[in-house]
Amino acid sequence: MSAGPTREKVSWTIEAEVLEGVRRRVPRGQVSAYATEALRRQLERDNLDELIGELVDVHGPLDEAAVAAYVRRWQ
Repeated sequence: MSAGPTREKVSWTIEAEVLEGVRRRVPRGQVSAYATEALRRQLERDNLDELIGELVDVHGPLDEAAVAAYVRRWQ
C-alpha cells in the first residue's frame, strides 16, 4: 500500500484578500489542498510556457491569425 505523496509544512505570507477569497470557497481544513492544486496548475502553465518558448526558438513565431482562429473555435 502506498503512503501517498511526501508533504512538507511551510509558512507563507499571502495577501489577506486572496486568503479571504480562498476561505470563502474552500471547506475548513482544505486550504492546503486547494493551494497545492493551484500551485500544481501554475507549474503546468510555467512548463507549457517553457515548451512554447522552445518551439518558437525552433520553428519561429506563432501565426497570430491561426492562434486567434483556434481561440474562437474553442470558446
